[in-house]
Amino acid sequence: MKKKLTIILAFFSLLVIGAALWQAHEAATLEERLLQIDRQTQANRLLELSLPRVQAELSRLLNAERNKLGKKPPIGLMYYHMPEEGKADFNNGFFMLTSRGLQCPLGDEAIKQWLENNSMIIDAIRRKADNPNAPVFNPDKAVKFDPDVHLPVFGVYQVTDPNEEQPLKLTGTPGPFFSWFYEGLLVCQRSFPTTHGNGADGFVIDVPKLAAHLLPLVEPGLEQPEIRLIQRGEVSNLSPLPLILKPGNKITLPDSGLREQALRGTVASAWLISILSIVILFGLLAFYARLERRRSDFVSAVTHELRTPLTSFNLYTEMLRNGNLPPEKVAEYHDTLYNESRRLGHLVENVLSFAKLTRGKVRGRQDVGTCSKLLPELFAKVRERLAKAGVECHYTLDPRTTLITMRTDLLSVEQVLINLADNAIKYAEAKHPTVSINVLQSHRTLAIRFADNGPGIPAELQKGLFRAFSRSAKSESGRKPGVGLGLALSRDLARSIGGDLVLDKSDAAGTTFLLTLPLGE
Repeated sequence: MKKKLTIILAFFSLLVIGAALWQAHEAATLEERLLQIDRQTQANRLLELSLPRVQAELSRLLNAERNKLGKKPPIGLMYYHMPEEGKADFNNGFFMLTSRGLQCPLGDEAIKQWLENNSMIIDAIRRKADNPNAPVFNPDKAVKFDPDVHLPVFGVYQVTDPNEEQPLKLTGTPGPFFSWFYEGLLVCQRSFPTTHGNGADGFVIDVPKLAAHLLPLVEPGLEQPEIRLIQRGEVSNLSPLPLILKPGNKITLPDSGLREQALRGTVASAWLISILSIVILFGLLAFYARLERRRSDFVSAVTHELRTPLTSFNLYTEMLRNGNLPPEKVAEYHDTLYNESRRLGHLVENVLSFAKLTRGKVRGRQDVGTCSKLLPELFAKVRERLAKAGVECHYTLDPRTTLITMRTDLLSVEQVLINLADNAIKYAEAKHPTVSINVLQSHRTLAIRFADNGPGIPAELQKGLFRAFSRSAKSESGRKPGVGLGLALSRDLARSIGGDLVLDKSDAAGTTFLLTLPLGE
């Protein structure tokens, strides 16, 4: 049963420790998790406030560049002139691509040379002129074309008039502008029909320079915003370009100080609860271990106390039954049996009284009378017990207390004094052991001073003197009887009737206990 209980306690101990450590971990990470939620919420709010302004400015900048191209592209002209308004700093250059080749404004040869060196870009512009949804094709990453296996898809565009000798003319209105990107390149273009197939014109956008115009319009709370091309799995939030406004990782929380202060208190409370849980657990385990040790000591002491008189009982009763004793020894053996039976009865009475007090049960008896009426009879019983053990007893009653009314439980007071007398008898080492009992009046209490002339109590034992089953070294070595319950029971009895029992002093000259009792109204 004990082993099973130990296993259960160990299991629940590990459970409580694990729960406490998990709570501590949750408390340690709670602040960061809540702050992350606050940052995300604040970022979304600031993003919603920033997007309308950024979107409006983006539309304005794009419309300005689109309007510079006019409603009709200047096809059929020998030279492509730069618009009078010039181009914005984020515009890398205008272009126009027809069946006759690539044209760029005069004076902007850099963009023309860059486009001519990137045949994949030219091919993508041509295909998207026919179909804006056509994929961007990189010939460096494509599978080698095999006409027996693959169908020709990329690099094909319609030609309505194969006669190159005919002049190039516009046959319809240009379509809407659309944009596409590939590996950091952003192109904004439109398509228009000609007599020699579809053509396209537009401009190439420098994304970082365009972002520099838009970022100042973002809410200041977003300290590190970012505007860039969308990546795989992302959705653009800046139309019509495939751009995305990201809030960044650094967000200003206006009430972060108050939040941290509130979270700090919550985290501290969680840590405190976790630590207290572990401390309480170990306290309970220590209490259980101490209780088990006290129970073991009690069983050992009571067993020892019962074995000795029972052995005497068995021996003496057997000798009396067999008639093997001289007649002059019979009275002596009767006295021995009587004294041992009284000692056993006193031991059993102490154990039962202690058990009742431990369960919170008190006698509830009330004896009312003057001190001169109640105390002499009580002290006479104590003196008789001491006299039988060869201890001289003196008691004095303060004349001021003779008319004082007492309201107490005399049986409990008698048991306390008998226990003190038994201790005086047990540890008496003087040639003429003496006990003095003095009754004094104190403030609203009656004080009974019980003093002996024994060897005194060692200083190291005085701290645990009133602890149950606490015994001196002499008692534990077997030289003195007892289970270490008398003083603990005496103090509990005194407190149960409204009084107290304390050690007044103890030295080589003897030991003095002070018993205080409440006075009657």
